[in-house]
Formats: sequence, C-alpha cells, structure tokens
Amino acid sequence: MNRKAFTLIELLVVLAIIGLIVALGVPQLKRVFRANLKSASVRISGMVRYAYDAAAINGRIYRIVFDFDKSTYRLEVSNTDQLVSLSEEDNNNNSDSTATKPPDYSPAVGEAGKEYKLPNGVVFDSIENLNTRTKIMEEIGYLYFFPQGRTEEMIIRLKGDKNNTGYYSIRVASSNAKTKIEGRYIEAEK
Repeated sequence: MNRKAFTLIELLVVLAIIGLIVALGVPQLKRVFRANLKSASVRISGMVRYAYDAAAINGRIYRIVFDFDKSTYRLEVSNTDQLVSLSEEDNNNNSDSTATKPPDYSPAVGEAGKEYKLPNGVVFDSIENLNTRTKIMEEIGYLYFFPQGRTEEMIIRLKGDKNNTGYYSIRVASSNAKTKIEGRYIEAEK
C-alpha cells in the first residue's frame, strides 16, 4: 500500500516525545541561565576588588562603567588623583581661576580595561548608590574608587532576562570594597 500521510497515533506519539523533551529541557535551561547570573556576579565582584586595589596602589580615581543598553561593563582610570565636583553648577559658581575640570577617564591598562559583556540571558537590573540614595536603571551607571582606600556603598543587581531565572545582587562596602553576593534581589535599607 502506498501511504503518504501520518496516522493520528503516529502524530500523538511524536507530540508526546516533543513534550517530554521540552519538559525535561526547560529546568536545565533555567539552571544554565542561573549559573550565568552567578558567574557574572563573581566576575563583577572580582573587578570591584581589582579597582579598589588599583586606585590605592596607583593613586588615581578608578571607576567601573555599567552600560545598561549594551549589557557591558569596563574599568576606567582618571587622569588625576583629585576629586572634583562633577556638577556643572558647582564648577560655574566657582570664581577661583584655579578651578579644576572633572577628570578625564580612559580604559584601564590590560585586561581590566577591556569591555566585558554579560553572559547570554543576563542583564543589569539596577545599580543603587546607598550614599546618595540614587538608583540607576537605564543608560550608564558608575562605581567610583578613590586613592584613599574608599569607594561608594552600592548594590549592583543582575537579573535573568529570560525564563524568569531570578536575581543576583552584589553589595559593595564603602570602607574596603568588600563584596557580598546573594542569589536574590537585595533591597536597600531605608
């Protein structure tokens, strides 16, 4: 007999097999995205520690630049060790002719200065400065490190952009840049 179509039973068997594969694969996929969240958190934590040490050793202001749109981060170094106001209003109101302009930043030397992309399925949720109570959720965010061995107290939050894989939060202490990574969304204390 010359048969050119599938029977209903054959179609149901194929659909059952596809359903089984999907049911077994989705939890594994979530684990992969969760592992990517953790891995990205550990890498950012390492860059925080490196930036803190480099600022103290080299006597320069360092900053990590978080680009929300491109899901990237990189380390930059200033051309000076002086902290100046970054607001134009403060600079315009200063009649002193020796007023300094905000420092220029360039990529740090070596591997630390290259742009790192977050792993697939991971994006920045927010960066919250606990000193100024500002929360950045788009465009560009910064974390500064000063030569005197200080930084800003921050919470950097990453989230899975697919399959509801959750959050990872990195809390940075201001006095020693010690980081604490948690596999959840950390709220700032009021």
